[in-house]
Amino acid sequence: MTDLRAVWNRRYSEGRRSKLHTTLLRFYHLAKIGRALDVACGTGENAIFLAKKGFQVDAVDISDVAVRIARRNARREGVRVSFKSCPAEVFSWRPERYDLIINFYFLDRRIIPKMVRSLKRGGLLIFETYNTSYLNVKPDFNPEFLLRHGEILELTKPFLLC
Repeated sequence: MTDLRAVWNRRYSEGRRSKLHTTLLRFYHLAKIGRALDVACGTGENAIFLAKKGFQVDAVDISDVAVRIARRNARREGVRVSFKSCPAEVFSWRPERYDLIINFYFLDRRIIPKMVRSLKRGGLLIFETYNTSYLNVKPDFNPEFLLRHGEILELTKPFLLC
């Protein structure tokens, strides 16, 4: 775990920045304005956007460098976001806490059930990451971090209310 933190701290120290995702812009309005969680928030652009839209936002990232930058960005933008630096699997996942959970380009299959359980009834999960087709673009990408086609539905279906 410490190795992963060191890798991401180095990347953010070298200038890596996260970005505001177009998928968030397209779909956030489908969620009730309330509590939101940004998983693997990076430098906080998505969390800050949601705070500006009236959400009470929690955000978590393994990189304390990214979280430090995110806090500075939120202060500069005049919004409050509760940023926490820790691995997602040890985050304090509480049942039915969030109206919206977002996850962009981070995959830890162990936390997907926790994410779904943390949604309030009627809550929205926006989850975007690469699948195995990405190997056509980047053949050396670690397949452990790629979803199989249809896998996200398999992982969430047992927790969905139909």
